[in-house]
Amino acid sequence: MKRRTFLKLSAFTASAAALGLGVSGCSKSTSKTEPVDEFPVYKGNPNNLVEATVDKKTGEVTPNENVMIRHSVCMSCYNNCGNRVKIDKTTNKVIGVTGNPFHPVCAEPALDYNNTVEESYKAFSLHNEQGLTNRATVCAVGNSGFEIIEDPLRITVPLKRAGERGSGKWRPISWEQLMEETVEGGQIFKELGDDTKIEGFRQVFDHENLINPDAPEMGPKSNGLIWLYGGSYGRREFTIRFVNGSFGSPNVYVHSGT
Repeated sequence: MKRRTFLKLSAFTASAAALGLGVSGCSKSTSKTEPVDEFPVYKGNPNNLVEATVDKKTGEVTPNENVMIRHSVCMSCYNNCGNRVKIDKTTNKVIGVTGNPFHPVCAEPALDYNNTVEESYKAFSLHNEQGLTNRATVCAVGNSGFEIIEDPLRITVPLKRAGERGSGKWRPISWEQLMEETVEGGQIFKELGDDTKIEGFRQVFDHENLINPDAPEMGPKSNGLIWLYGGSYGRREFTIRFVNGSFGSPNVYVHSGT
């Protein structure tokens, strides 16, 4: 891989991770992103399809073919509880989240991984009172976590400061502009009257020259990349691998500060 390609891919993946965006959730266009004067009201999803019915006496399971179930892990806080995501196959929208019966944090006793999805349906039913024994739960935050996907204020494009620091003014830019300015740097706020020249990844990705020749203990310029974040939410491993391994900077500071 060429150096330029590496730096641009680094800029994209680092920015996406910092924004908390999965690639599938990113918008390729900025044309539909408009400033808002007030917080829009989330109307919710009125669809409340039942994923399956379970005969109380026989235990026979009849799945709803229009609903898909996926067992996963909730990232709404640090507990990493299991969740069970209900998806409407006709719209591909998440319509509900419940507890994961295979996850020991959500159910006690939890279902063995060797059990089938059909058995997980029974775990929520009244057949043999399994719904009382194996029922899995998540908290209110976990139950409403899917609303993040449909949040009208969800950020799906890069935003660039469009005013003085602290003014709260932002404007959408393209992913190409994001990568170009992150890699190449320059006077990227010149249109705001700020002529400060900011170094990009290309200038900082330097393992030969020191940050400060008078203070060699600070190490090479690559150490100038500092990653500070308040919560990992599943991206800690990527962050450490990218900053420490690929870029060569030891400066990753997490929620605890060290």
